[in-house]
Amino acid sequence: MVNITLIVIMVGIGMSLTFGDFKKVFVYPKPIFTGIGSQLLVLPLLAFSLAWIAPVSVYAKLGIVLIALCPVGTTSNILVHIFKGNTALSISMTIVNSILSPFTIPTVIALASTFFTDNGASVEMSFAESFTHILLTVILPALCGLLIRRYIPSVANALERPLKWILPLMLLIVFSIKIFWGGGNNANSCGALSMNEVLILTPFVIGLNVLGMYGGFFIARINRLEKPSQLTVAIETGLQNTAMALSVATTLPHSCEIEKPALVYAMLTFFTAVVFCLIHSEVRVRDVIGKSDTNN
Repeated sequence: MVNITLIVIMVGIGMSLTFGDFKKVFVYPKPIFTGIGSQLLVLPLLAFSLAWIAPVSVYAKLGIVLIALCPVGTTSNILVHIFKGNTALSISMTIVNSILSPFTIPTVIALASTFFTDNGASVEMSFAESFTHILLTVILPALCGLLIRRYIPSVANALERPLKWILPLMLLIVFSIKIFWGGGNNANSCGALSMNEVLILTPFVIGLNVLGMYGGFFIARINRLEKPSQLTVAIETGLQNTAMALSVATTLPHSCEIEKPALVYAMLTFFTAVVFCLIHSEVRVRDVIGKSDTNN
């Protein structure tokens, strides 16, 4: 259900793009290098710092670092699209990260495990599985939308206005499912989070999210990227893939403890990302729900 909805959303996003948008990303690669550098360097360093001072178990500290290593895919692409960031850059960063994550996650997790527990943990990730997921949920649906826009522009133009409110609504449905029904059997076997655990973890996972977004935002500004690219780098840096984090956590010892930060992160950070976008983009709530073209 969730994956099908995300695929439909990515087709809709693809219909708003052209092949020229992606060509520009790689002909002028400064934005993508800035974004990838922010994701791979700034966010893990921030996660290590927050985990170091967090009054939680060593395994929960490892869970905070794990969140920073799992770049989000379709959710960031959708937010960037809705708030008029550089959607082609967002999708391109998703593709690059899907290639890198099977190598970066095991390496940094082993380092973090040694740093926090004196007992290095190993993680095995399938490159094929990781890339196939991104291929099916991001690349191919977006490509389908691109082809519709190129060869059947009447369809893309007809759907442009309805998609202004359909895409946000579908995204809300996806996150409602993830938050209220997305825990799965693993979450049940680990038991529910206590309110005390939520309260302790909240400032650190929110800090990772918000400081990550602002870190990416200011790095992009220092590098004099255009405003849409600044917003894109911020969202791609600060909003992480909790589903991937929970999946990786199951391969590690003490997985129930390691996954707790990701569970709290999943409940809160989509909404902080939306607030960030409303503050730092030119899009307002009335535009998001498709009323930007209404007459005065």
